[in-house]
Amino acid sequence: MASTTASAIRPSLRDNRQPSGSPHTPTSRFISSTYSSPGSTFRQEEDAVIIELDPRGLSAGFEGESGPQCFIPFCPDGARRVGDYRQWLPGYKCSNATLAETVSGYELWRNDLGLDGNALDLGLLEDRLERAVREAYNTYLLTDVGVARLVLVLPSLVPHPVLSTIITLLFERWKYASIALLPKPTMCLAAAGIRSGIVIDFGWEETSVTPIYEYRELQSMRSTRSMKHLTLRVGEWLRAIAEQQTVAGGQTLTCDFDFVEDTISRIATCATSNRDDQTPSEEMQQLSLAESEVQDAINLDWPTTTSTQSVPVPRSELSRLVNECFFGLPNQDSPDDEELPLGRLLYHKLLQLPADVRGLCISRLMFVGQGAPIPGLKQETIAQLKAHIKAHGWTPVRGTHVQKQRKGLVEMAQARTTPVDVRFDTVPPAGKDYVEEKLQKQKAKEAQQQDVQGHVRVIDSLGAWAGASLLASLKVKGVVEIERNKFLDHGLAGASREVDVSVVPQQRMSTLGIGAAKGSDRTSWTLGSWG
Repeated sequence: MASTTASAIRPSLRDNRQPSGSPHTPTSRFISSTYSSPGSTFRQEEDAVIIELDPRGLSAGFEGESGPQCFIPFCPDGARRVGDYRQWLPGYKCSNATLAETVSGYELWRNDLGLDGNALDLGLLEDRLERAVREAYNTYLLTDVGVARLVLVLPSLVPHPVLSTIITLLFERWKYASIALLPKPTMCLAAAGIRSGIVIDFGWEETSVTPIYEYRELQSMRSTRSMKHLTLRVGEWLRAIAEQQTVAGGQTLTCDFDFVEDTISRIATCATSNRDDQTPSEEMQQLSLAESEVQDAINLDWPTTTSTQSVPVPRSELSRLVNECFFGLPNQDSPDDEELPLGRLLYHKLLQLPADVRGLCISRLMFVGQGAPIPGLKQETIAQLKAHIKAHGWTPVRGTHVQKQRKGLVEMAQARTTPVDVRFDTVPPAGKDYVEEKLQKQKAKEAQQQDVQGHVRVIDSLGAWAGASLLASLKVKGVVEIERNKFLDHGLAGASREVDVSVVPQQRMSTLGIGAAKGSDRTSWTLGSWG
């Protein structure tokens, strides 16, 4: 009975089976989409592994993919031993430590290495990084460590002790033959499909403005107005709100780092300044005021010792904190060079560039980093940049005398203009000037093909990891290629000081023959922009 039922249910499996004389291997099935499962196929061992490393986390994946397969953040819970479940005990997170004291557990390194009392523990950095790399390989990449080629994407500014510790760990723990270093701003530009532009990176410890011309990094400018500064300010504000709340049952509101960062990612906005000359009427002002009072308060599910409590939080106050952290106070006229507002920082960097480089870069502004998704932050930065350009132009000279002189030159130029001499005796040409018409068509065609430049424009990027994956899949060799034996023999001291590598001498030596080309191989390596 069971066999009859099975044959009635699955008749196609029995009828469509073709008899064969000998056992044979079935042909591989056709995969209709690149996003479908590859079945029994295996990844080639030659695919390079891309690792993007910053102070807050590690992203890893294979070349040719559009995004990383994993992101492993650096946090205190990542250093727990097996069987350590203290983080789920009641009252474990209700410590009296301030946010500034606990923030060091959420970053792998800091730019200020400190002195003896507050020095960065490079041994702890090595252990945390080794655990993150092993977790990425054993849990997500599922391949042997050290077999495939490694491409490491790093920020442009990394302290040399930190860089030496990272490379030494990778070479000593695993058998990498070589490691390629790629800068994060250039990879963001490559992921956007352009060669020149300015990368504004809202980093964890600082905000950097890096101009890039033809894939070559120019001198960057930095400001301490960063996401770390914003996190500490918002943490103090939330702690003050928590002290004013009353919780039933003797519980307390927790205000740890995870809650502060989650609050910023969910409800943080940047208020854009209203630069319009029109003033709304009194009725519209009252209506907008009433709507803002209703929409301003937002309820947060604030975690307590054992549960959560709904707490109203003024959203406008958080928006004010974001503006103050990134753009300073409105009456702050002369800030320090290391804490310039973002709009002025971007304007000063554009002002230092040559005119031709500035014309290309100003039309290719790119915002990346942890703070880029905050609504209104990019718009306010562009608005302040346009305000500086409108007020001062592209001259570094300031003062009332300069404005008076500029106004006098404009009046003098207007006074010198003479009316056009109209001649009525000119005879129009008898026929078409084919040469002039051809030149006009050629000029129009060149104008269409010419790159956009000269006006402010923002473009998007897929990120530094995607750019490194693209270049690695194209088998592009980076400037910084560190070989295992040379680094283990000399360390960072073995790197040469040449930052730019020219291909002209290589082309000249290649014309002399194979022997000359072998003799011209470089025995030294360079750190590029990290040197």
